[in-house]
Amino acid sequence: MKLVFKKNKDHQISVFHEVDGKQHEFSYVDMIKALINSKKLDKPDISEDFTDAEIKSIKSMVTLINKEIPEIKKSD
Repeated sequence: MKLVFKKNKDHQISVFHEVDGKQHEFSYVDMIKALINSKKLDKPDISEDFTDAEIKSIKSMVTLINKEIPEIKKSD
C-alpha cells in the first residue's frame, strides 16, 4: 500500500491510498488492513507543492509506521 499526499492551490492537503495502481480516499481502517496483509507501507507519493519540512515529516511518519509493524507482530 502506498500513501499519496496532494496539496491544492489553497494549501489544503488530501491523502489517498493507492492499491494496485488505483487511488482511493484515505481510510485508517483500510490502511490498517493493508498493513496487516503487506507488513509495510511503500514509499509515499508526495506532490510538488509541499515544503521540504512537510516532505521530511511525511517520510518520517511512514518510516516510523514501518518500524512499528514488526513490533506489533511480535506481541501477537
